[in-house]
Parts: sequence; C-alpha cells; structure tokens
Amino acid sequence: MEIKVRNKRLDEDLLQQKRREWLAEWPTGKGVDFEDAIGYQKSLPDSKVWWKVMARLRREGRTVVSPRAGTAILEDEIRLCQTLEKSGVLLIPVTTDSYSRSHKYERAQQALEESRRTGKKILNGYPIAIYSIQDTRKIIEACNAAFTPRGVAGLSMEMAIAAGMTASGLEIFPGFGSYSKNVRLEDAIWNSQINNRVCGWYADRGVILSMDLHGWIPSATIPLSINIVGQIIDALSAAEQGIKALTPLVHFMGNMTQDLAWTRVSPRLIREYLDKCGYQDTFLTGRLCQMVPLFPVPLDLGGAFAYINYSAMVASLAGAEALFVRTVDEGAGVATEESHAMSYRSAKWIFDVVREQKIEFDMKEVEIEEKVTEAEVRAIVDKLLELGDGDILVGTIRGIESGVYDSPWSSNLTVKDEVLGVRDARGACRYLDFGNLPIPEEIKEFHREKVAEREKAQGKKVDYHTAVYDLWCISKGKIVGLPPYNQ
Repeated sequence: MEIKVRNKRLDEDLLQQKRREWLAEWPTGKGVDFEDAIGYQKSLPDSKVWWKVMARLRREGRTVVSPRAGTAILEDEIRLCQTLEKSGVLLIPVTTDSYSRSHKYERAQQALEESRRTGKKILNGYPIAIYSIQDTRKIIEACNAAFTPRGVAGLSMEMAIAAGMTASGLEIFPGFGSYSKNVRLEDAIWNSQINNRVCGWYADRGVILSMDLHGWIPSATIPLSINIVGQIIDALSAAEQGIKALTPLVHFMGNMTQDLAWTRVSPRLIREYLDKCGYQDTFLTGRLCQMVPLFPVPLDLGGAFAYINYSAMVASLAGAEALFVRTVDEGAGVATEESHAMSYRSAKWIFDVVREQKIEFDMKEVEIEEKVTEAEVRAIVDKLLELGDGDILVGTIRGIESGVYDSPWSSNLTVKDEVLGVRDARGACRYLDFGNLPIPEEIKEFHREKVAEREKAQGKKVDYHTAVYDLWCISKGKIVGLPPYNQ
C-alpha cells in the first residue's frame, strides 16, 4: 500500500484551507482573529508563557506541580485556577470535555446549559470551543500562571491559542496507540501534522508555543524505551512543522532506579536525534514527569497519598521541572481515627514499594539502565529511519506494519501486540517477549537474566499471567505483582 504522508512541512495554502474549515464548525470560531491572537500572545508576561516558566524553573533548580484541571462553568473554572495558583501552581493545564474532544459541539453546548441549569457537573472538562475567546481570556487574566489546553485539536486548539494559552500541539501516539481502536497511523500522523503546523505558523511570527512529548503511553508494564522512541518520532515530526519548544514527559513506572535513569536519558536521546536530523533550532524546555500511566491507582486514601509522594520524591531526586499529579480527596478538621489509619497505610505503602527495592544511592545502577535504554532506543529509531529511507514517518508506518515498532496491550487493532513486559525481582520493567523489536542480542540477554532472577526468587515460571498481576501491583502497594492468593 502506498504511503502518502511524509515528514515534510505542509503547504501554506492547505493549512489555511483547513483552518477555515474547522473555524466554521461552531459559531465561536468566527471570533478567531489571527493578528489579534498574535498580538495578545506577544503581550503576555513571561510568567504566562509555558516554555519561559519551564526555563526559569530549570535555572532556579525547582520542581513544581502541574495538575489536571477543568470544569464546565466559566466562573467555577476561574475559581479553580485561582485556587491552584494560591497553592503555588505555576503551570495550569485546562482539560477539555469529551464532547469537545470528539468535535460534538452541539452536545457540549447542551450539556453546558444543563450544567448551569441543574448545578450538576454534566461535562468532564472545560468546553473551550463553546465559550468565546473573550470568556476564556478571563481565565488567563485571572491568574499569574501559564496555561495549556489538554486534549484539543482543530477549532478548540485555535480558540485556546487565540485566548492566550501558550502550550499546544498534537502528538501522534497517544491518539493512535493508547486511546483508539481503529484509527490508522497514517491518519493520526496527518492530523498531528496539520495541528502542529498551526503552532509552527505562530512560531514563524514570533510566538513560541510549547508542545508536550508523551510518546507511546505504556498500556502495560514495559521498559520505557518504546515510549521514548515515540517521543523522538513526535519530536522530529513537530520540529519539521515548525514547532520550536518541546517538553519531554517521563512516565514513572515505579522502580526508582529506572525512573531516575529514564528522566535523565529521555531528553538526551531526543536532543541527539533532533540534532542528527537537522533541527538544532528546536529546543527542549525541561522535563515534565508523570505518575504511573494508565495503571490502576491505589484504592485507599493512604495508598493514594503515598503514590503521589513516591512520584514527587523521584521527580525531586531527578531534578525535573514539573510533575503531573493526580488528586486524592482530602479530609479537613480534627484528625479522626480513620485519618490516622490512612496516614499509617500511606507510610506502609512507601515501605513496601520503595524499601523493598533496596535502593543504594549509587549511580552505577542508574547508569546501567541508561545504557540499556539508549541501546534499545537507538536500535529501534535507526531501524525506522532505515525502513523509511531517512523519513521517520514512513519508517514508523512500515515499522508498525512489521512489528519492528510494537507495544503490548495497545487499544489499536492495527498494532502487532507481540511484545510483553513484566517486572523483575526488584520491580524493574523488563521484556518477556521481544516480538520483532530490533533490540541487540546482548540487551535481550540482559532482560532474560533479570527475568530469570525473579523466577528463581518466586520459584515459578514468569508468564502472561505474571504481566497481568504486575499491572495491578502499584494499586496494591507492591512493586512486584503476585497472584491473589499470595497477597
């Protein structure tokens, strides 16, 4: 089958035609004035520009929280963001609702009206395409923080940028490999390219918008090399469309040695391939860490607090600029017996997960994990470049078709799904099945040895069921998954 997409900057006429189409999807799109948007963006202070905030945090050696936030009613959203700002939050993501993300604007409008009428939270986010630009600017102007929209494309992205949010863009892999069933990779690439070219269009006019690099979000226990490869592919694609500021997002998987190693190695490899492919003028803003992705979280409040605390601890030790944090419900007032118990459970969670790893503050183990990850990532990316005759996007399409690039338990039916990961005896993520990944033989042997150590320690063979138990272990306050009758 002929591959039509290329890693090539999109034609200006095509871009403007597409922008006219999506701005006509809902009446609020008529309010987007490109010159006004550019002028407003340039008028924003440094404290409201995402990449500048990240750069300041890096200079100052600080780590801050970047939460998830988004509620339907404008006044409630303003109060929520002001509360976050008072809590010291400098980077505020505004999560959009599911209807808007699916371009079902009429349903979003109806749900917003019902939310106002009943006081119930019908929408699960802020419907940015339904509000006017002037309305959303009230949020920007109510806080001295930088804003980014979450889950936007097309009309919603244009509205967000025009309103003064300073980070945007659309990656390939979250929408393809983690949240869709039938989306073709070629379509996901095209959609990413056209949205990212909008951000590049602003960059051409002096407005630098930052884009996160999530990569292929792990859907199971797996070494992060698959994810970092996705970040590199997204980085090269975004840079070609003119995006100048990129923020690597490191997904913590629960083993401190690996989490520290991946936080160090991810931006280094992204930088390496940006330079290698000629994008020296695209810069990395800093590192944004994330709590264990798409896995079940601890079910009790004590474990939930510990889960946050672990992630915050690793982000701090790694010197990351920010950490995406999921929230837990917090009690207030005089401590009760139950709140004491929750506190103790929180401490136990730390003991069981962190102490079991027998962590020594010796960077030798971190450096070993870095070298292993570097070898895996380079082997896969170089093979994709070879398959595409130098074009990373063509190579990626061919790589998915052949299983050269693969991930376990992907939601997308076009993915081979022939690789599988498990944890070793100390909770580090290892490959159990390599599928067709072009990983060097000596690295494969390293993984096999680590898996064998777990098999020896547990006295049983590691298999597919082990991978299932490992998926749940963090939620149960363990770093290694065990069958229900052993927990």
